[in-house]
Amino acid sequence: MSKGSTPPATPVTSKRFYDAYSRGYSSYLERHAGYFRAVERVLAEAAGDREGLALLDVGTGTGERLQRIVTDIRPARVVAIDESPEMAALARKNCPSAEVLAIPLAAPQLPAALSSTSDETKSDGAKFDLVTCLSNVLGHVPRTQLMTGLKQVRTLLKPGGSFVFDVNNRYNAVSYGRLRVIRNLARDRVLPGGGDFTTAYRNGDEVLRTSVHLFSPSEVAGLLRESGLTMTFLGFRDYTTGRERGRFGGSIVAKAVSA
Repeated sequence: MSKGSTPPATPVTSKRFYDAYSRGYSSYLERHAGYFRAVERVLAEAAGDREGLALLDVGTGTGERLQRIVTDIRPARVVAIDESPEMAALARKNCPSAEVLAIPLAAPQLPAALSSTSDETKSDGAKFDLVTCLSNVLGHVPRTQLMTGLKQVRTLLKPGGSFVFDVNNRYNAVSYGRLRVIRNLARDRVLPGGGDFTTAYRNGDEVLRTSVHLFSPSEVAGLLRESGLTMTFLGFRDYTTGRERGRFGGSIVAKAVSA
């Protein structure tokens, strides 16, 4: 291969992709810092001033962002999961107060694994006041497992608990361009249910690519309804600045509670 040339891309699983991406994840956090802070304000509002708050972060990544969230809302208990062992290892270092498990959402063993981190003297020890799933983590959950994962979230919430998440919006013309969004709108009239795109990351001498799902606002509402969660907020934020946008100008930020 000639110097400076790009090697052919290799399709990999989301787990393999993020094992490699863990080395460059900090730069991603820096590029979208304004957006992340905007989402975290929604999260802080959901947390309120609840005492003894228990937080579960799904798809925590390197734990750098989780540490900032912990500093902001000061939960009494923090548990985080990530399907990537490399990411989970970094999260343990970057957020020392969190109990971090290398396990994906929708894994059959997840409820038992979370129970093992809880205070067994409390009846609700394996449940949480706040569950977060940030940076389009849901877009990396296989479509055949997504509903299972959302139903797991519902069962892991305490009464009155909140689920806060953000996902890529397939109608975001700022990120994807007007023509692509027009095609997506036309396609969704015939075949509703969102669609996928491929993201890539150069890891040394190899280029890794993995499929990521893009959601529509109506798809998000339908998934929450089917899973037994009630949506209480849905908004759009610019993926760079975090400013409020309309449905064609930003990523989707949502909050839900148990129905």
